[in-house]
Amino acid sequence: MAGLRLLKEKYYIRVWIDGKEKLLPTGTANRRDAEIQRAKIERQEIEIKQKIRDEMDALKNRLTIRAGVDYFLKNIGVERNITESTVKTYRQAIKDFENAFRFIVYFENLCRTHYSTLLNYLQDRYNPTTVNIRLRGIRAMLNFLTDKGLIQSPFHVKQIKTDQHLPKFITPDEMDRIYSQVTDPKLLAAFRIYEATGMRLGELFQSRLDGDFIKVEQSKGRKERIIPIPFQNINDYQLATNDPYSACHISRKFSEYSKQAGLTGKTIHALRHTFALRKLIETNNISLVKELLGHSSVTVTEIYTAFPKDFLAQIFKDRAINTENYRPSIQA
Repeated sequence: MAGLRLLKEKYYIRVWIDGKEKLLPTGTANRRDAEIQRAKIERQEIEIKQKIRDEMDALKNRLTIRAGVDYFLKNIGVERNITESTVKTYRQAIKDFENAFRFIVYFENLCRTHYSTLLNYLQDRYNPTTVNIRLRGIRAMLNFLTDKGLIQSPFHVKQIKTDQHLPKFITPDEMDRIYSQVTDPKLLAAFRIYEATGMRLGELFQSRLDGDFIKVEQSKGRKERIIPIPFQNINDYQLATNDPYSACHISRKFSEYSKQAGLTGKTIHALRHTFALRKLIETNNISLVKELLGHSSVTVTEIYTAFPKDFLAQIFKDRAINTENYRPSIQA
C-alpha cells in the first residue's frame, strides 16, 4: 500500500516496486491534497496489479505451443543445471512435438487422445529406442511447464516397450580391420583412446590428462570421474586432443571406416561397449566397471553380464589390456 512521507516541507508518496521503496513527489505541503494524490496512485496500483494477474491467468490457459517451447528451452538448462548436450537432445524432441501438432496453436487444445497422434508420428520415423529418447524430452517439457503453472499436462507420457538387445561390441579382428582403413593419425589416435578408456563420445572434449589418468570433468549427470589410461595410449590422447576434430566428425568417420572394412552396425559407441566387456572379463568386478564407465547405478552396468564369461574370454583373449597399468578408478 502507498504511504506518505514529509521531506523538506513537501509530501512524497511512498510506493514499493520489486521490494524497493520509491518516492513520488506530490508538489504540495498540504496533507489533504497529498492524500488525494496518494489515493489516486493507490487505485492505479491496484488496477495495474490486477491487470497483470489477469494477463497471467490468461497466459496459463492460452499458452501457445510455440511460446511454451521457447520458454522451456530458454530456462531449462539454467534452472535444472543440465548439460548442453541434454538441452540439444531436448531440442530435437521438442521439434518433433511441434511437427506432430503443427495445426494446433494452444496447449489447451491438446487432450489425452492426442497422445496416440504423437506416438504415431514418432514411430513412423524412428526406431523404438529413439522414440523413447524423444518421449523423455517431451515429458521433460510438459512437466516443466506444468510445474511453472503455465499449463495442465494434456496427457501422460510413458516409454514404449522395446526389444532387449545385447550391446554391440567389436571383436579384435574387426578392430584391426577398421584400423587398417584409417590413414589420418589423429583420427586413429582418437579411436584408440575411446577403445582404451570407454569414454562417451563427448567426454573426450571435457577431459584432461593428469599423469597416468584422464580426468573427465563434466561427464553425464555432471559427475566428475578419473579413468586410468594405459601408458601406451598417452601419446594417442595428446595427439587426439591437440586441436581436436569435432565429435560429429570422429563419429561419422568411424562409421565410414567400419563400412569400408565390410562391417555393419559398428558405431563409435560400440567401442565403449567393447571396453566394458573387456574390463568385465579382466576384472570380474562389475562395481569397478560401473565406476570406469561412470554409470549412475550398477543396474545399468548389469546389461554386460548377459554375455557368458567363457564367451567373452574367447573373444578378447588376444586383446586383453595389461591390468598392471591400471589403478582403481575414483568417482567424485
